[in-house]
Amino acid sequence: MDVKKLKQAIEKLKDDLDGALVATDIYPTGVGTSLAGFNSNPQATALFDRVTSYMIKSLDGAGFPGLDKYYLLDLKGSHLVVVIFFEEGYQQGMLIDSTKANLGILLNIAIPNAIRLVREAIEN
Repeated sequence: MDVKKLKQAIEKLKDDLDGALVATDIYPTGVGTSLAGFNSNPQATALFDRVTSYMIKSLDGAGFPGLDKYYLLDLKGSHLVVVIFFEEGYQQGMLIDSTKANLGILLNIAIPNAIRLVREAIEN
């Protein structure tokens, strides 16, 4: 794991989202402790680590297809949560101000770039 590359990935995400990123953390699945972040929130990191685990088990138990790359939650107060799930055993949680975010850029540029850059950091 290259932590310097994780920090670069976060800087790229901040740039891609142009002021809409409120917070983000990258953490190992099952641990919930941030390896790199911006406006880190340890409670949110631990919470979404559990939510992802619960979602994976629940989808499997219900006979649904499994979680692929990410899930998105629309929260009150004009915020979105995006959690990227890496099969390599890591996750990235993001809190986004939906009044400032362009959904097309989020889905087609920011998330794919985050996936690519975090995977590059994991592989090193």
